[in-house]
Amino acid sequence: MRRICRRLISRPTGSGILLPRWLRCTVWTGLLCLASLASAQNANPPPPIPEVARPVFLEAEKAREEGAVERERELLEEAIRLIGPQNPAAFPVYERLRHNYADRGLFARAIDVGERQLRVTSGPGQDHNVLIAQVNQYASLHQLDQASAALAQLERTMDSLRRSRRWFSRGPWWQAGLARAKAAVLLRSGHLAEAEEALKACVASSTAALRDNPDIEGSVQIMECVRGLMDVQIATGQLAAAGVTADQLRVVADQTVEIKKRPAIHVRVKQSMGRLALEQGKVDLARRIFEEGLDSLRASDSSEASLRAADLRLQLARVHMLLGQWPQALEWHRQREAALLGAASERGRVASGSVEYAYTLQRLDNPAPALAMMERIVEARRQQDEASLLRWEAEAFYGLALAANGRADEALQKLRVAVPKYLDLANGERSSVDAGVLRNARFNWMLDGYLALLASHAAAGGADAATARDEAFRLADLARGSTVQRALSVSASRATIADPALADLARREQDLQREISALAESLGNLLARGRVAEQDQVVAQMRATLTRLRNEQTQALRDIERRFPDYAGLLNPKPVGIAAVQKLLRTGEALVSIYTGSAQTLVWAIPARGEPKFAVVPMSQAQVDAKVDKLRRGLDPNADAAGRSPKYDLEVAHELYAQLLGSVEDGWREAQDLIVVPQGRLGQLPFGVLLTEPWTAPAARLPYAEMAEAPWLIKRVGISQLPAVVALTALRGQGVPKPAERPFVGFGDPVFVAAAGAAESGATTRGGRWRASLRSDDRGEAGSASATSLGVPVNFKLLPPLPETAQEVEEVAAVLGADATRDIFLHERASEAVVKHTALAGYRVVMFATHGLMGNEMPGLFQPALALSNPAITGDGEDGMLTMEEILGLKLRADWVVLSACNTAAAGGQSSESVSGLGRAFFYAGARALLVTNWAVETESARLLTTEAFRRQSADPAMSRARALQQSSLALMQKSAGKDYSYAHPMFWAPYALVGDGGR
Repeated sequence: MRRICRRLISRPTGSGILLPRWLRCTVWTGLLCLASLASAQNANPPPPIPEVARPVFLEAEKAREEGAVERERELLEEAIRLIGPQNPAAFPVYERLRHNYADRGLFARAIDVGERQLRVTSGPGQDHNVLIAQVNQYASLHQLDQASAALAQLERTMDSLRRSRRWFSRGPWWQAGLARAKAAVLLRSGHLAEAEEALKACVASSTAALRDNPDIEGSVQIMECVRGLMDVQIATGQLAAAGVTADQLRVVADQTVEIKKRPAIHVRVKQSMGRLALEQGKVDLARRIFEEGLDSLRASDSSEASLRAADLRLQLARVHMLLGQWPQALEWHRQREAALLGAASERGRVASGSVEYAYTLQRLDNPAPALAMMERIVEARRQQDEASLLRWEAEAFYGLALAANGRADEALQKLRVAVPKYLDLANGERSSVDAGVLRNARFNWMLDGYLALLASHAAAGGADAATARDEAFRLADLARGSTVQRALSVSASRATIADPALADLARREQDLQREISALAESLGNLLARGRVAEQDQVVAQMRATLTRLRNEQTQALRDIERRFPDYAGLLNPKPVGIAAVQKLLRTGEALVSIYTGSAQTLVWAIPARGEPKFAVVPMSQAQVDAKVDKLRRGLDPNADAAGRSPKYDLEVAHELYAQLLGSVEDGWREAQDLIVVPQGRLGQLPFGVLLTEPWTAPAARLPYAEMAEAPWLIKRVGISQLPAVVALTALRGQGVPKPAERPFVGFGDPVFVAAAGAAESGATTRGGRWRASLRSDDRGEAGSASATSLGVPVNFKLLPPLPETAQEVEEVAAVLGADATRDIFLHERASEAVVKHTALAGYRVVMFATHGLMGNEMPGLFQPALALSNPAITGDGEDGMLTMEEILGLKLRADWVVLSACNTAAAGGQSSESVSGLGRAFFYAGARALLVTNWAVETESARLLTTEAFRRQSADPAMSRARALQQSSLALMQKSAGKDYSYAHPMFWAPYALVGDGGR
């Protein structure tokens, strides 16, 4: 029979696809194998339930199925009494009783049952199973000494098992269990990298065991190990690797559900898969996954299924909130509430309501019920300690509800206490399972309401108006950069740190904040279930440990800030106030910061000298986005599928200027250089294309020539852009570094496919007709067009060649007097390995003439990156993608980093975040400014624009970077492409944005 099973496992599936060996067992094959082998796989199988206790045990089973967990506990205790507490036959009853307590979060009681169970085991195989549970329960309570002691006992048990006759058949399962237990301790200790390796070992051992010895419980174990591995990869930002693990998890879960007939297993998997989709930015996919999980539970009548369904409804509500679909979100919240109330009749008190539900009511103009709900939530969370992140989040949303009910003074007082507490605690829990897209969204909703309240307070005047204006300025910068900051923090934790002293400190701080996150989560879960007297001492110990860890982390951050301020600023940037910004501005400069909120837009203008100005503009983020989109359609040469020339909306160009910059013009009127700090979609619009006055284009003989006469903002000021105000502190806080010795190094025209398979070139624009294909689900092909990046294939065939960029690199090099043989890297030499091994710190201008990719723009790529030559062709051992975290590891002293032909600021959902993330990464690496493209550029005008900017600054070293780009743009307006058209249209002279320090 075993030979038959193994032969069946080796067969391909019905689709003809040959899966890995351990996955080849179809459902019927698995059932056949399990039927024949189950009795042979169990070491020390438990004795049957004695007849004296069998009726009671069966009644407990029925109570469990009905969700009557307290009744189940009473019956199990009675069954143990009837069997005898010291009788080995009580082992399976103890097992069920331990599960009863653990499922309800009563971990101290579960541990006590485990100790009683260990006294009746009949061999090391049973000891092994119980000790794994003990390790996990102790770790859940963050009793790491006890968990480590149980782990040591488990390892001693393994010595006995290795000498047993069943090691050949059961050994891989036992090794997998040990690895899983080790991972539990490592996870709670904050050692995520080591936990990841332990979980991989668990998966490997389980896979080997499942291949030859199918096992019902083993199938659950491998599923839990794969799911744990995916969760760790999500927490550490390895989203591509997590996607690969998710494919494995999906297959394992399908098999486990078929074997155990428990749809709830599918739901747990769907919850993890949906979370992964959210973190990858695939909100619609997350919605479909959660809906599938809900569908799989609809046939179940158990209260457990009801509670799991309620959780899925909460996830669906959150997804619709992320999409701004508030009525749909409200419907899911209401369905969840009904499910919870139904479950409460069977299981006792079940917490209802949520911060998200209350906020949804508030957004739909139902402030009174929102306030009532938040009052109940706050009252419950005040039972937690002062260091609870969830408590202060609730206090902040309570403040928003007070404001929505017209109690502005109370709301402001509440928010001024709660928000700083929340920010401090959130920084210490950066690796929490909740520290992702959803927490970031709640944070932004919180700040949006707080900013609206502060803006109203500032606009009303009074003694506190200036303070409110400055406070709003700081918070707007936090809201503007929150998504990018989260991505940078995750990337920084994985980036290679060359300085050993910083590496040690950074690792210590990362371990601490991960341990804090794990402990805070455990404590929150424990307290959310209500007080249990037996756990009071454990809770007190957890709180004391949490306080100690927070103090240690605070000290570690202080050490980093003192010794390595740049890294501290990357990890935890401190928002700066108006007065501090004014001190950083140079003569002739002004800064304009714009925050677009859900109902209004806030604008600050800060001159180098004089009085700052502030305005509240009655224009929502949606309205601003619509205007930006309209202008972008008139700038992008690929916007019209029919090939017609783009029509630029001159009226909207002036309207946007008047409402945003015009409202605070007194604060920047005298400036020659304007630093703009936009938000969201505004970051995709070069502000130079706005019109300072109403203007109607006259007729012209040469297409677009009339537009040279328009009152463009670029004619008044040189313009640079910052991803966040705090970036100005990083760029200017340390003073101007000593200039690099060499003028220029350039990388261009990388090779993506072998010459025989190369796409046709000769297009007049770069980066235009290829964007749609990159967003497909194609995972690439083997061979010369693919390489492995971040765990998935990168299909370089999706990237069209850029032969025209070689000439641009060579011309800029000539203008700057570079050594062409030493400083130019084209074709195969434009590789990731060459970039990493070149001493870039020796160059004033660093140029990458290649495709810039946004997160999610290629399958498996979830952070911004620059595409370099295909390593399948160059053989350089890299993956061909210079990602944001790899940029953090570069060493630069560049005045300019030019990202030419790369569409780094192209229109799209994540484009502004991508350019902001790349900018912050390059600034940390040592660059002072980036020159990036906003849309596909026409080749000749792009070459003229960049070379002229460098020519002018080379001729006048005192000229700022912003003025050099301004003068180059104005010069290009006066040129034309022969007799075909003029370059006066902004699609030719405005594609490049200067991001960073626009000064000298």
